[in-house]
Amino acid sequence: MDKEFIKSEDYFSFELNGEESIDASELSQILRNTVEVVENLVPNQEDTYVNLKVTKFSTGSFDIDFSAICEQVKNIINSPEALATIIVASVSGAFGLVKHLKGEKPERIEEHEDRFDVVNCDGEKYSINKALGKQYFKNSKIENSVINIVNIVKNNERDGFQIKSKRETVKFAQSDINSVAPIVGEIMNDSEHEFVNTIDTTLIIRKPDLVGRSKWGFIFDKNIEATIEDKEWLTKIHNEKTKFGMGMKLPVKLKIIVPLDNNSCPIGEPTYVVVKVTGDIQEIEDNQIALPV
Repeated sequence: MDKEFIKSEDYFSFELNGEESIDASELSQILRNTVEVVENLVPNQEDTYVNLKVTKFSTGSFDIDFSAICEQVKNIINSPEALATIIVASVSGAFGLVKHLKGEKPERIEEHEDRFDVVNCDGEKYSINKALGKQYFKNSKIENSVINIVNIVKNNERDGFQIKSKRETVKFAQSDINSVAPIVGEIMNDSEHEFVNTIDTTLIIRKPDLVGRSKWGFIFDKNIEATIEDKEWLTKIHNEKTKFGMGMKLPVKLKIIVPLDNNSCPIGEPTYVVVKVTGDIQEIEDNQIALPV
């Protein structure tokens, strides 16, 4: 039985500030690195074909228009009719992520059902689709290709550029260009020595900290201590002088960090971090006691 390929198509463009012309070798490098970004978004996927075409060059600054033409066989887990849209969103998202990170490792990366939320060193969040999130942090290939293009613009002494699609425009000013630096390799080296898992769970409050910013005591699968990063929730609890009682529960997004040895075997005790309080404190009737503040 012949396979039926479903076709999709979408568009994006690069707009380089400044002169209307560009060195041919630099243009060639931009095109090659753009192709490499796309290729690394769908590496070795069976029955999947992606063709990236340049549709036109425009003047006024120097603009390059691209068309992503995709073909994929339908199965129970993919959406071939949306593949080109996902690819284009991932290309602009890769540039947006490099800009967002500012050459610093992210504070945290949260994986959700339909996206990754990446929080940078300033505590700002940027969301990318799962197609990009899974490939971007897998190795440095996508990051390197994006940075290569940024460096071409920098060396060309242009004061900025932007990448545009129907859904998003990512603008790089001179300050953004200057702050770009590779970080994925550093993250990969760090991750070789620890296993990080983030889960949604409910913790029993054992020992609250009602004054400072020290660790709280909880019952998880055992007695644990956890740092709470949700500053907004902490401020609310401290200002309201919330009363806690035995057995109260707290729904949270909990990050568990397990140190590993050189053979990737767990060593030592895990570290626990409450990334976000996800709901209200669950009280037990007639069992509330006031703790001194």
